[in-house]
This record gives sequence, structure tokens and C-alpha cells, in this order.
Amino acid sequence: MLHLIARRGMLLRSIVLALLRRRPMAGIEVIREIERMSMGLWRPSPGTIYPLLKLLEKEGLVKSKEVGGMRIYELTERGEVVASELALLLPPESPEEVLDSIEAYINYLRDYSNERGLDEKTRERVKALAEMLRKLGEEG
Repeated sequence: MLHLIARRGMLLRSIVLALLRRRPMAGIEVIREIERMSMGLWRPSPGTIYPLLKLLEKEGLVKSKEVGGMRIYELTERGEVVASELALLLPPESPEEVLDSIEAYINYLRDYSNERGLDEKTRERVKALAEMLRKLGEEG
């Protein structure tokens, strides 16, 4: 059971860092954003989020400042590096982010194909996806 709690804690830590990569936030904003992302299924408690933010600050991944009576947390340079590695944990915010991901995966498939080749089933899926993207581009 302890390993499940530890995993959940690491997941929450990763989500918080990825959220702060998007923009600086107060602890309550982090809570609300996680609740929104989970479509209301999960709302972390302040007793979980605020100690985590303090820990991340102690580790040098975030820094905080008082703004209008609220403590706002933002990533440090070190936190930005860690968060950039976790960026795929969050759903994309815009079509541009989706396209960036698609482009990255296309580059991966191209490299993989050049090194090892693609089997017939994979080539057929690539063709089907290319056709879907073509149609989407024409719909405008």
C-alpha cells in the first residue's frame, strides 16, 4: 500500500510542476486546475498541495512571492528543466500543442523507420493517419 501512496505522491508532484510550467499560480489555483483537468473527479486537499509546494520550494524547483495577499508559486530555472521533461503529463491546451506533439512523433517514426523499417501493419496505420490529417486540413 505504501508504494501506491508514493506513486500517487510522485504523480501529484509531476502534475504540479507541469502546471506551474504553464504559468505561475497560487496553491488554490493549482487545486482548482487539477480538479478541472480531472473533470471534478479529484480535488487535492490544501493539506496535500501546500506542503508539496513548500517541499518543491525547499528543493529549489519553485520559488514563491506574495502578490495581492496570495502566495504565488513559479518555477525556478532548475524547476523549468524538470517540468519540461514532464510536459506530456498534461493534456494540450491548444491545437498548436497537439500539432507540436504530432510533429515530434512523426520525427520519431521517421528515425525508427530509417533504422529498423516499419512492418506492413504500421505502414497502413501511418497512411490512415495521414489521410485523416489531410481531410482535417481540408475542412478548415
